[in-house]
Amino acid sequence: MALAREALAARTETANGWLQGTPPGRTVRRVIDGLIEIELVDRSMTLAARIFTSVLPVMIAASTLSSWNVTASTIKTQFGFDPTELTSGDVDTTNPSFAAFGVVGLLMIAISGTSFARALARIYGKIWNVPSINLRDAWRWLVVLFAVALSGTAIGLASELTNVRFIGPPLAVAGEFAVWMAVWTLSPYLLTIGTLKGRVLWATGMLTAAALTVLHVGGRLVLPRITAAAQHQFGPLGLVFTAISWLFVLSVVIVGSAVIVKAIALDEGYVGRYLRGPDAAASEQAAESLTENDGPHHE
Repeated sequence: MALAREALAARTETANGWLQGTPPGRTVRRVIDGLIEIELVDRSMTLAARIFTSVLPVMIAASTLSSWNVTASTIKTQFGFDPTELTSGDVDTTNPSFAAFGVVGLLMIAISGTSFARALARIYGKIWNVPSINLRDAWRWLVVLFAVALSGTAIGLASELTNVRFIGPPLAVAGEFAVWMAVWTLSPYLLTIGTLKGRVLWATGMLTAAALTVLHVGGRLVLPRITAAAQHQFGPLGLVFTAISWLFVLSVVIVGSAVIVKAIALDEGYVGRYLRGPDAAASEQAAESLTENDGPHHE
């Protein structure tokens, strides 16, 4: 209903200037306004910091408990360094006390790591004008945290499809796209408490997944060299600088994709009506009727 009312308000905007004179122009204007309103740079930097301090520790802790297999390989492929080198070689991961400590540590990391999901929920709440999650629905934060963290392992598994003869590389890219789409369709659904449904969710997932897949493919080509140069110049801090910078770019994609889908969903043309769906169309008609009936009455 909220999206339907916003779509109705978008149709009644005053057509001033080139960007406001046509439906596509108004959509572009809404994208620009949305990026400014959400404070794209600040929000993306906050989200990148949360990924670095919340999601990566979960990935590393889980990888430690599983002998640094697929997730470690994914980090090495993407950033150009081996995370196993960050641990001492004499650590016995088969020791029961280590396993117990690892499980407890992973649980504590996960609880503190919900700051990432909370930050993402605030971003979605501001974009889509939905209420914040309360403690009763706190499980949604944990699900989103683990979904994003485990996506690294899933992408590592998908990258192994490159070994398939002839069709390996495109199959691996398609697998990565599928993983990202699942994660970034599920995350806004959970963090908006089911307010967003159907086509808007799928569109958000598809746009985010497409952009992240392209970035990831490009990152495999340039990030290892950038990481090596930064590490040579700044030492271990170079790894941190590179990781934060790259996570910022990924965060810009995540936030920007949601803003773009919101702007397109408010379009008065076919695409906007399709994304809003038949239920939203009925709500818009009801909103129009209420608007007309609320007008001045003359005896």
